[in-house]
Order: sequence, then C-alpha cells, then structure tokens
Amino acid sequence: MPQNTRSTQQRRLIMELMEGNYSHPTADEVYELARAKEPRISRGTVYRNLNLLSDENKIRRLSMPIGPDHFDCNTDNHYHFLCHACFHVFDTNIKYKESLNADPAGMPGFKTEWHRLILVGLCPECAAKEKKGT
Repeated sequence: MPQNTRSTQQRRLIMELMEGNYSHPTADEVYELARAKEPRISRGTVYRNLNLLSDENKIRRLSMPIGPDHFDCNTDNHYHFLCHACFHVFDTNIKYKESLNADPAGMPGFKTEWHRLILVGLCPECAAKEKKGT
C-alpha cells in the first residue's frame, strides 16, 4: 500500500478517535486508543498526525503550564481547568471574553487574535482525596 494512503488512513483513525472526545487526551492516551484499533500504528505516527491535525485547526493542542500537552476536539475558543494532581483537563463554564481581544491590556498598536485561560487547581475527585488525607 502506498505510504500516503496508509498515512491518510492513520490520520483518519486519529481524527475519528478525537471527534467527540471531550476528555482532552494526551498524545500518549490517543496512541493507546489508536493501538487498540490498529495494533501496528507507531507512537511517532500518532504524534505526527496530532501535530498535523492541530496545524490544520481540526483539533486544538493545549500546552499546559505543568504536565504534558493535551488535545481538544473543540476548536472554538473556550477556557480550561487543569487538575495539578491527576493532570486531567476540563472545559470550564466561563464564557469566552471577546472583549479581551479588543484592547490587550491597554497596549496601543497591539492586536490580539485570541487568548487562553487555564485555571489550575484540584478537580472534585482529587480535592476529596486530599481532604481525606489519601
């Protein structure tokens, strides 16, 4: 099979795994999901295709302040919460503030195209574990 056909099939598999996947998986988690469906797929192939899909704005790469990058199937502008204990990423219910793009902190001449906000703390499950002292 020609390489570009295989690459396209692998890219399609990765995109299928990402579509509707709101768990914000890491590249390693996507790799494990892909291997369950296509055992011969390599980690490098998954990483390359995640990068390509991100570059094409079909998915969004979330570079976290701590821990590995995560990937998001929702490419609309929105905010995230990162649990620093389990490293899971969650969408927040905070409405995206377009007004922050209009005047970037009172900096004349600058034009903000988008911004991101990542709240860092503990998710309910990890907060409960911490409270119990486990």
